[in-house]
Amino acid sequence: MTSDLDTRGPSDGDRARSRAYLRDFAPAMAAYTVVVVAVGTWGGLGGDSPWRYAWALLPVLPVGLVVRAVARGLRRSDEYARLLQLRALAVSFAAAMLASVALGMLAIAGVPLSAELLPWLVFGAGMLTWIVSAALSGRG
Repeated sequence: MTSDLDTRGPSDGDRARSRAYLRDFAPAMAAYTVVVVAVGTWGGLGGDSPWRYAWALLPVLPVGLVVRAVARGLRRSDEYARLLQLRALAVSFAAAMLASVALGMLAIAGVPLSAELLPWLVFGAGMLTWIVSAALSGRG
């Protein structure tokens, strides 16, 4: 610390930004959870109703709210936090693209990969890499 005025904890502004982010993010994730349970319960995704496509896409709406929360959180953050988060997003995008190409080529080569599983593997690679790279980005 450079003076007695410096503190180790988050500033009032940091706490306010965190609260604002949670006000956006928490309801979006709650809505996502409710929608996924509703789709699983009443969606009939395994049936033959044409409505199953609408049910299948319904979780995209609250995910859009999650994307909005993340974008607003980035806009509210300071320059350094924004830089760290955007670096983590860039690494996770690259990891998702790498996973997509690798899994696609393996499928072409004949590895029996489930079509239902492939998008979730790419999504998981991107999200896991984002979490890890965001946690590590401020340490270097």
